[in-house]
Amino acid sequence: MGANGSFANGWTATESGRRWQTVHVLNNGTKVIELKNKKGAVKLPEESHSPNSIYAIFNKNGNGVKAIAKYGADGKKIWELHTTDHKGMGLHYHNWKDGRPIDTHKATPAMKKLLENVLNLN
Repeated sequence: MGANGSFANGWTATESGRRWQTVHVLNNGTKVIELKNKKGAVKLPEESHSPNSIYAIFNKNGNGVKAIAKYGADGKKIWELHTTDHKGMGLHYHNWKDGRPIDTHKATPAMKKLLENVLNLN
């Protein structure tokens, strides 16, 4: 099953209408996705195709995880973990509301473990 770019773009019942594709599913159900258009900006969808999901995406060159996000029952993003260092935060996450990040926090131990699992693809 692939990932959908956004419910806002309309429900896509077929894989051909989706901007992302699932390339690996971890043991815990986390889906590693990638853009079908390799030239596009690497980012996670604002909404998930599957409710209560976790998606991860690697950097364009495949070197390291760019972001991981958790989505709720309504398919909306709850939080997004970033591996890039913004303002000296190091590994951090943003809570999301109404399609936008609303705050920034240091990554929790559970998030660090999730990142480790994604990096090891297990």
